[in-house]
This record gives sequence, structure tokens and C-alpha cells, in this order.
Amino acid sequence: MLSVNRFEPQPQDRLFNSEAFFRLHAPECAFYFQWMLKGRVAMCLHVSEVATAQVRSPRRGTFGAVSFFEDVALPELEAFLLEVTRFLQQQGIRRLELLLPPAAHADERVAEQHFVLRSLGFSETLCDVNYAISVDERPLSQRLNYANRKRLNKCVRDGFSAGPMDASSLAEVYELIQRNRQSKGYPMTMTLPQLSEMQTLFPAQVLLYGCHAGDTLAAAALCLQVSPAVLYVFYWGDDAQFSGYSPVTLLADAIYSDCQHKGVALLDIGTASEEGQANQGLIRFKRGLGCEASLKFRLEKILEP
Repeated sequence: MLSVNRFEPQPQDRLFNSEAFFRLHAPECAFYFQWMLKGRVAMCLHVSEVATAQVRSPRRGTFGAVSFFEDVALPELEAFLLEVTRFLQQQGIRRLELLLPPAAHADERVAEQHFVLRSLGFSETLCDVNYAISVDERPLSQRLNYANRKRLNKCVRDGFSAGPMDASSLAEVYELIQRNRQSKGYPMTMTLPQLSEMQTLFPAQVLLYGCHAGDTLAAAALCLQVSPAVLYVFYWGDDAQFSGYSPVTLLADAIYSDCQHKGVALLDIGTASEEGQANQGLIRFKRGLGCEASLKFRLEKILEP
């Protein structure tokens, strides 16, 4: 049975599909769908209007689509998606876009969603390449390429230190990352007040890391615990005065070590493409950190009146 905007109690889910994240970013036209089986929520999906008669899952966040809370068979997934599309058609929605998690997020049953969506007439309108590190017992230094091992050793030799930062450091972290992104021509997709609100709503899931040269912040990262198994590097960057050290390498080592300590299975460092076009510099950088590639799809369906 389909439940719409009733927010039935459900297990804790990945950040981008949680009720709180949906409410934080939902415009006036937005729907939170849940699929009830035997009196419990088995799946959820939310969509928000991004243009006239066009909705997307999610409006904000890097991926959405369906979350599972039970061992759902494919016919149930198909039934859920059919009911969602029928409901949206009745609301006058004509275009539905779903951003799937990267394929490396295997626990989210990405392949099954992709298959069912294609069988229901959805088509791929975007394919990006995503990079992540599977966390195991090895230190990150064993996975770095030669150049990054040299950078890591140089930072350690010259007394740099890296690790988690307190939540009160958000403004300092944001300022450094903003300077770094502006120097490369990249915008900040969220403002400091927006991130501060997220930090208040999700104190255990908005995590800050820093690399220091003495008392000076040389590099910083803002990460999101998108699920118990996945930590996602949302933003990171370094101060230009430390470009000769590449302190992001030591920062990555600290984040990876924290994942090992917490039992996080995957450190997701994000895409290295924009609207399907490869950023070769980013690809080299992420591969040099020991990342492996997986595909990340956007699927779309035109809903007939």
C-alpha cells in the first residue's frame, strides 16, 4: 500500500532519503512516498519539484531513489514504482528524474533498482563516474601511488597533523574550502547557514576533518555519513600557501583511518565528471589516492497525461 506524506515510522535510513533531510530541502510541491507491507514501511522514495511539472529524487543531495528496509522482492519494487508514477501523473507531473547511488554502494541494491526502472520505461539521461575507496585493514599509504606517498611522508616529516575537528570549527572549515573552490572556479553549492542548519539537524552525520601545520589549518574536509556503511566527502580543499605539500593527502589518510576505526566500509570521494564530461585532473587525483571507479546514473521517465 502506498503512503504519501504521512511519514510513517521507519528505520534509520541513509541521510539523503531521511524524513529530516527531505523536510529541510522540500519546496511546496514535494512528496514523500512509503510502501507499507504487513503494517511496516518496506521502502521509501521522495521527490521534489525542480521545474514546472518536473520532479527529481532528490532535489538536494547527490543521490536518492528507493531505500529498502525489508528484503523486498522485485515485483514489490515494481509495484511501488508503478504506484508512485500513477500518483505523480494524477498530480500533473510530466517528468520524473531519479538519481541512483553510485554502483559501489552495493548495499543499496542499486543494480536491482536500475533493472526495474529500465523495465518500466525509464531511460538513462546521465552517466557520471564516481570514485571511492573500499575500507579494509590496510593503511591508506599502501594504496597511494608513488607521488602521493611522497607527499604523505613529506607532511608527516615536517610536522603536519590531521584528524577530526570539532563541530564548532564549521565556519573555519567552510572559509578555507570556499577559498580553494573559488580559486579553481567551482561554486559552493551550499551556504554556511545552510550547512549550519544541517549540522544542527544531523550532528552525528556532518563531520569535519582538518590537517594542520602547527596552529594553521592547511586543509579541511566536510564529510557526510550518508549511511552506517558509507562516508561521503562532500567538500574538501587546501590552503594555497601549502600547495607544495598537498596536505589533502594527509587529510585523506586521517579520514580513511577514522573510517577504519568506526567500521565504515566505503569512503566515497565523489564524481570526477560534470554532466557526463570527464575531469581528467580529478580522475588522476582520485586514482592516485587509491580510489576505484563505479558508474552513477540519472534515470528519467516522461509521464503521459
